Amino acid sequence: MLYGNPALGEERVLLSFAPDQTVRTARHQQQGTPVWASSSRWEIQAATLEFTDSRSGRRFSADLTRARLGGEWRTLNLLGGWWCSPADDVDLGASAPGSAAADTENVISLIPEVMATPTYPIQAIREAKEGRVVLCFVVRSSGEVFDPEFLELSDEIFRAPSLDALMRSRYQAWDSRRGESKPACRSFIYRLDYVF
Repeated sequence: MLYGNPALGEERVLLSFAPDQTVRTARHQQQGTPVWASSSRWEIQAATLEFTDSRSGRRFSADLTRARLGGEWRTLNLLGGWWCSPADDVDLGASAPGSAAADTENVISLIPEVMATPTYPIQAIREAKEGRVVLCFVVRSSGEVFDPEFLELSDEIFRAPSLDALMRSRYQAWDSRRGESKPACRSFIYRLDYVF
């Protein structure tokens, strides 16, 4: 389980969704038994999974109609994306060799090569519109971005410049034997500078 935090970067955690609707989280450890902590109960409403991590204060939500479990998380002043990586059965008491919990050498760090910035739409400037866009996407081992999906779009006027900037961005390529692709999220904030 990986999720992007704009302030801290990426984190790797384990999640356990129990049939009794409890959620437990554990920080990823290279060796030893993970220490599990209880979070809130998970619930599903209209194909959306929701739960809260009481330790971090993050409220998670996920669209269950997507192929990969993931979505967005929010606190009072931050927003990020999260997703689950495919995993073998993980022993909830220990990190099993070969599982996602123990397989740290296959964790791929996304290193930006080209981070394009969006152009502020002229119409948005005229109308004094500010906004925020959060896009989740997949990066191929060649470093190319594909399969973008909008998680947050404050105004339709910011859709095209955000998508254009994302698709012009590239990441450092990696050996495809470590994985063909990796999910990621990126946010764009549109703010006007007022001059008095």
